[in-house]
Amino acid sequence: MVSYLDLFLEFLKIGFIMFGGGYGGIGIYYRVLVEERKWISEEEFKVIVGIAESTPGPIAINAATWVGYVLKGIMGSIVATLGVVLPSYIVILGIVVSLRPYMDHYVVKALFRGINAAVLAIILYALVKLAGSTIIAQTGMVDYVVVAIFIAVFTWMMATRVNTLVVIAASAVISLVLKILLNI
Repeated sequence: MVSYLDLFLEFLKIGFIMFGGGYGGIGIYYRVLVEERKWISEEEFKVIVGIAESTPGPIAINAATWVGYVLKGIMGSIVATLGVVLPSYIVILGIVVSLRPYMDHYVVKALFRGINAAVLAIILYALVKLAGSTIIAQTGMVDYVVVAIFIAVFTWMMATRVNTLVVIAASAVISLVLKILLNI
């Protein structure tokens, strides 16, 4: 059983190491919550990411709120959300106070270049993990419907400035229509 203290401390730790916003946090969330702590399953993780992405607000906060609720109810969602938000507040306050005058300095620029590279690697890690478990159906076979929807949506997003909520809703409707009309 997860305690409120464990929940708070884990999300506090995640909040302190999560650079690059919510998408950077997805890889960290996956590693900590699914692989290390085993607090949620990979399937639950995919649902949480989908919901967190399609609801208003930052994905990292939405995901923390959802996971906290799944593990400990309403109070758990409050505890997890506070844990993940507090480090950002502290870090941003520290940056504003101490680094702002030096943002154009080559040392600070070099530090952030390295941080950006690490964030990109974390996002790619999460993408690869989620892609594998999403594209391969529970039967162990490639889910061609998922692949087709992915290609169509990715192409649509690259060609237009479509809202992500519209993309998610359209993908869900297409999947449902294919299931109802063609049973695929």
